Amino acid sequence: MTAFLAALLLLPAVFAPHGGWHVGHDHAHACPGVSAARCVQVGSWAATVPWRGCGECLPHKMIEALPAGGIVLQVNVAVERPLAGKRGITWPPRIRAADVGGVEGVSSRYGVYQLFAAFGQREAYVWAFFGRRHPSVAQLAAANEELRTVHLR
Repeated sequence: MTAFLAALLLLPAVFAPHGGWHVGHDHAHACPGVSAARCVQVGSWAATVPWRGCGECLPHKMIEALPAGGIVLQVNVAVERPLAGKRGITWPPRIRAADVGGVEGVSSRYGVYQLFAAFGQREAYVWAFFGRRHPSVAQLAAANEELRTVHLR
């Protein structure tokens, strides 16, 4: 398969647009450092604040702009040969308070959820950033509700 065809066959995860969320996605392209025959990826997002920065990068500008009640969701989808993501997880993932921690490079005042898994022939890296270290019940519910609108195609 040519690199061009591989990129055309990978569609972004699509968040449903609705009030209070800023949604969008990039276009499929080769993963950094490898050919599109080996790996193709595309990033998507939904956030309670306007999007800033690259769709597949760790969104430092977004995180810094998050109010305490804010949420940033990122879903990066890839077709990689061979698939490396954890199997046996159903879509959409459900974020629980116990799943939220931190990550290197992000201030500990923010809560971070991350998951890398294979869903069929696609892999998805799911990130959620919360404006406080321990997201509220309402924030977790809102993040999970928004993730339920996402379809991996």
